[in-house]
Amino acid sequence: MLIKRIYLKNFRNLKSVLLDFNPDLNIIVGDNGQGKTNLLEAIYYISTGRSHRTSTDQELINFAENNDSDNKKLIIQTKVLKKDELNQKLSLQIQGRDKLFKVDDKEVERVSDFIGKLNVVLFSPEDLELVKGSPSNRRDFLDIEVSQVNPFYYHQLKKYEKILKQRNNLLKEIRYNPKKDKSVLDVFTEQLITIGSKIITKRQEVVEKLKILARLHQRKLTDNQENLKVIYDPSFEFESIEDIEIKFKEIIANKIDKEIERGYTLIGPHRDDLILEINGYDIRKYGSQGQQRTAALALKLAELEFMKSESGEYPVLLLDDVFSELDGIRRQELINFIGQRIQTFITTTDKLLVED
Repeated sequence: MLIKRIYLKNFRNLKSVLLDFNPDLNIIVGDNGQGKTNLLEAIYYISTGRSHRTSTDQELINFAENNDSDNKKLIIQTKVLKKDELNQKLSLQIQGRDKLFKVDDKEVERVSDFIGKLNVVLFSPEDLELVKGSPSNRRDFLDIEVSQVNPFYYHQLKKYEKILKQRNNLLKEIRYNPKKDKSVLDVFTEQLITIGSKIITKRQEVVEKLKILARLHQRKLTDNQENLKVIYDPSFEFESIEDIEIKFKEIIANKIDKEIERGYTLIGPHRDDLILEINGYDIRKYGSQGQQRTAALALKLAELEFMKSESGEYPVLLLDDVFSELDGIRRQELINFIGQRIQTFITTTDKLLVED
């Protein structure tokens, strides 16, 4: 899978850009503030339907020449080449608060029908938060990875988020009005358990594959000095995948009074986490920054391999100013892995790095 061309209009400071890309290596060199990261963000956005830097779409739109938001459009268009030599045109338009997704100039009704048309893996300095940040960073890592190669998972995830929001709002209402009819809460709870169990099951399956790949990459990156262990840490314990829905139903029933008291849902995939250990200790708490950065890179390389195994082709790799963060050994290992099999985009301010 590779990107042949991209057209951007009013994406952050990139007012109008048309670029053709090399099928192997693309290096974007420039000073800070010129838009290198914005270019990679645009590629990431049309792949995943979201930005890795902001949750507010309006921040992406360039209003420099026209302050009338109703007339200002953000446009991203790409031409993608798949393994079967199929060319596909992907388009995304944002105007005001409306989003329009198109595949080969035909509008798609659901975002889940668009996600996965172009698969990418992004590695940036902020990915250190994947290791040392909050559980939401690690949940996002899993969800974005799986959604790109499994549209059904993405669809289930969005349904779960909607039900969770409705259930939390109802829990708050019941907290302030104990006499309120709880029958609707039972319906939301049943839906939450059914869909949530499917999400947990898929995450469990993915982590089983991911942990093997991540361990291998960590050992390569550290000359066999470090063993990385990735452990799925769900919000409740279960003995097997077959037990998930039964245990979910049992535990949430026992917590209902506490949930009403607090006004939000206490268990479910929205509270899952990943535990990352090196040689037996938790690197989030005890690892050096170098170990944390290496573990983040190992996870990203594992993500590349996982997506290849699921879709049959490597995703596009976006490296946003990360080579300056890696020492010579890790930089070389990354280059060796990429080879000429993965279309790669590298941003840097260092012209000497390009020569290397």
